[in-house]
Amino acid sequence: MNEYKNLKLQLDQEILTVSLNRPHKLNAFSPELFDDLSALCQELADNAQMRVVIFTGAGKGFSSGLDLEVFVQGAARWTPEELRVVIQQWQETFNRIEALPQITIAAVNGVCLGAGLEMILACDFRISSSRASLALPEIKFGIIPDLGGITRLTRIVGPAWAKEIILRGRNVSALEALRIGLLNRVADPGDMPGIARNWAQQFSHLPFKALSHAKRLINTSFDTQLPQALQAAGYAQLQLIASDDFRAAMAALKAEHAPPETNAPLQEPA
Repeated sequence: MNEYKNLKLQLDQEILTVSLNRPHKLNAFSPELFDDLSALCQELADNAQMRVVIFTGAGKGFSSGLDLEVFVQGAARWTPEELRVVIQQWQETFNRIEALPQITIAAVNGVCLGAGLEMILACDFRISSSRASLALPEIKFGIIPDLGGITRLTRIVGPAWAKEIILRGRNVSALEALRIGLLNRVADPGDMPGIARNWAQQFSHLPFKALSHAKRLINTSFDTQLPQALQAAGYAQLQLIASDDFRAAMAALKAEHAPPETNAPLQEPA
């Protein structure tokens, strides 16, 4: 794996832990952090050996959102067209996280605001410390979440709760986020990393190609009509049935249900 200034990587067999590494800024997103995440996703997209990616934050929290100091300075010098291109590039970074073939787990170890929340919405699973708080506060600054958060949050929790969180811009506790389906699991702060790791290990032992196909079909289900979805599922199934994973699973199942061997001599019928 390459090294990245704003990311800390820890590789353990088929599981990669990626820490947003700007703890002095509570892991606020800078243009360089977006660039590092985008480059990492390009690297991971072609890595069939990596099965699971855990995203977390270095230090006391996951992310405080956009680095407002950097953003305000940039917005003052960017033309509208330049700003549009920047926003598209940042949107594409989170799109790439969502499209990764690996299973992605967000391990939310503290505050998770703005772009941080939009990032974890692009992950497959969200496991959080009970002390974490989550929010999309952009409305209070006269702007909106523009990196996919509006659409992804609405798909995950429904329009009523999406409006509650986005239009009021209020903080949501980890337990409330769990209740509305924004989080998959909440644990004590000391237990959360271990639980995320346990989930990662379980996924690392499952057939990778089947996980990747199922993930892709789920992610595209909102934008696909049923006939096209069925066609895509059938095409994926044909590939999986021809795979080594499926043949190995069928061989193991056959061996499990084979009748026990016996060395007893055959008896002549009376």
